[in-house]
Amino acid sequence: MPCSEFCALVATYDAVLENPIFLAVLICFLLGLALSGLARLVPTLALGSMVYPIVFLASYVLTYQQVPPFPPVGATNKIFYIALVAALIGFILDLSPQTSNYSKLLAVIMPLSIVCWIGSPRFVKPDIDLITTSLGLWLGGIALLWRLDTVAKTPAERNGGSIVGTAMLMALLLAFAPVALLGGSSTSLMLCLAAVAGLAAVALWELAIPRQAFGASAVFGHGCGLLAMIDTVTLITRQVDLAALTLLLLIPYAGQVGARLLLPPNRIRGRARQVLIGTLAASPIVLVVAVLMLRHPESFMS
Repeated sequence: MPCSEFCALVATYDAVLENPIFLAVLICFLLGLALSGLARLVPTLALGSMVYPIVFLASYVLTYQQVPPFPPVGATNKIFYIALVAALIGFILDLSPQTSNYSKLLAVIMPLSIVCWIGSPRFVKPDIDLITTSLGLWLGGIALLWRLDTVAKTPAERNGGSIVGTAMLMALLLAFAPVALLGGSSTSLMLCLAAVAGLAAVALWELAIPRQAFGASAVFGHGCGLLAMIDTVTLITRQVDLAALTLLLLIPYAGQVGARLLLPPNRIRGRARQVLIGTLAASPIVLVVAVLMLRHPESFMS
């Protein structure tokens, strides 16, 4: 190889390694790999479920290069503490099985609390668009958390379990990433990609050594962090494509509906069935991107 080509190749590698998105993705993947592996050495499943919100919180810190001050100032700072508090609540639910009945109630209360706290600066001067959007975010948040909680409590044999739940979170993040970017939030794009990398590492461990540690910490910690990010981009920037955002609601249901329609009930079982359901859950991503391309062609041509 000529010296000039070698130098150009080295410069390319250096540029990649200095890219903040690449670094965040790499660090979160390695963190997810390490934490999920260590969690398998501990018999308590609640600790394994905490890996999910830890990955999200690490993604936030790597994206914004800080742990936000407390009390938080601004909607983006609130995202971190919403995910943290929700993860701790989920951890308590995981440690106390008798409290698991409260999860459905929390799935109703938490999205409302997030909308109210994130959107509080906008509610000073409310209008009909703001009210209807906030109502939609609340109802959508209920649907998302309710479904994630159902998957967490459903065994793998009945189209639930950790692999399916992890795939749903990854699909939601990947679908929201382009919506956030076109909505004026490149930092949310970076946060989504970093969190997906961490979840991918968790999924690899789950495929290799199943643990079924997708519990309330994962549902509420990671799920509420995602809702807080969605609410921030939607209510604060107010540039988000609501049609594309609404399509995200297909993801929590696409896997199970697709499995009933397309997968033979007794022929494909075990992890192979879970992987297929997870893949079906990601199928609405194509629809989200297609809608964005049709409605914002200039953004994809520039």
